[in-house]
Amino acid sequence: MKTQSRTVMGAAILAVGALHLVTACESKPSLEERYAETTAASSSASAPRASTSAKPQAAASASANRPKVPRPVPIGSSGPIQPNAPQEQQMMAIQYCIAMASPTPADPIFDEAAATAIVKKLRPAVRSADRGKTPDVPASLEGKRVIALEMANGCTAKAPANILTARAGVPLRDAYDAGILVIKCHDNKWACHQSTRTPEDVLCHAAPRRQPL
Repeated sequence: MKTQSRTVMGAAILAVGALHLVTACESKPSLEERYAETTAASSSASAPRASTSAKPQAAASASANRPKVPRPVPIGSSGPIQPNAPQEQQMMAIQYCIAMASPTPADPIFDEAAATAIVKKLRPAVRSADRGKTPDVPASLEGKRVIALEMANGCTAKAPANILTARAGVPLRDAYDAGILVIKCHDNKWACHQSTRTPEDVLCHAAPRRQPL
């Protein structure tokens, strides 16, 4: 009787283990989800920022003081990092995007009022640029250093800067002075991260939505 009971219990444990394995494979996080989780953890532990008394030199100083994080593709190239790219390249993309949004002591402090005003201007701008059904909240703050532009279609390497400057009438420099370090667009297939420190620094990667718009 005891032997039969142990056999049944062992079979049950194996079944539960197999279920967990299948679930883990089916719910493997995308590059975008892993980036979001890591940046959330990083922003919660960020240190106090310095004041913006020397704005003209701030961007250059901040770029010089940034930790040297390897880039998956040379600067000037946006990629994109494909979903079937080697794991090392995908992890490099995550780490580089986190570094883009990580403040240094030379960066401006976060100006909530200015950042909120920029977000409000961006919402109609995203709708005008989108090539599909725009999400209900097309622009929002992602932490204190990233503005996320949510689209159905049309997120390309040039989209974040074009939406910000051409459609919303906000220079990249103004976003930087408000403490925003990255303008990121995201549609049903891609996410592109535009640095406000360095205009030519743009990196895109695959970021498919689970339920496309």
